[in-house]
Amino acid sequence: MLSRENKKRQTRKSLMDAALMLVGKGDNFSSISLREVAKNAGVVPTSFYRHFTDMEELGLNLVDELGMLLRKLMRASRQHDGSFDGFIRSSIDVYVDFVIKHPNHFYFMAQSRTGGTQALRNALRNELKFFANELVSDIRQSVMLPNVGSDDLDMISQLIVSTFAETTIDILDLTESTQDYLQEFVDRTEKKLRLIWLGAEAWRSADKVV
Repeated sequence: MLSRENKKRQTRKSLMDAALMLVGKGDNFSSISLREVAKNAGVVPTSFYRHFTDMEELGLNLVDELGMLLRKLMRASRQHDGSFDGFIRSSIDVYVDFVIKHPNHFYFMAQSRTGGTQALRNALRNELKFFANELVSDIRQSVMLPNVGSDDLDMISQLIVSTFAETTIDILDLTESTQDYLQEFVDRTEKKLRLIWLGAEAWRSADKVV
């Protein structure tokens, strides 16, 4: 038998999963009511308030959960040979795999980047900023771009993270496509990241000339 605390955690998780499920079915998080969430979680609406004050608080907890996924993603993407090619290919493969395995979290991320409340947008912006900062740390510790300063590394990392974030819906839409088409998309994404990297190297060269 579950303890009272475990039941509470289970119900809380059920409410969050129900919200994500509705988002995955095509609903926009900003238009979902707590009654819909409670119904799909199998609890009465009054039970919702024992866990969250409103839908915004539930959404903020979903952002926290997404942040944990992004940190796992970052750890997994570190498994490469230390080269630029290995870094790019590993990052893309890991991101595509994570999006396909956790579609509802990434639908939620795509919606929250531009919609929802300011608190949700700010929370997600902070998670993506943390993700970019981790990327800066990884690049700095590697042999890649050894002469690039901190400000430029920040900019490069933000461009890389933005590129990944912008591909999210495309990845989700391609899950039912052929493997060849998905590979085509991965190759195009790799080219985009290469252009960012080559631009960073050229920028540093031009900066030295000046």
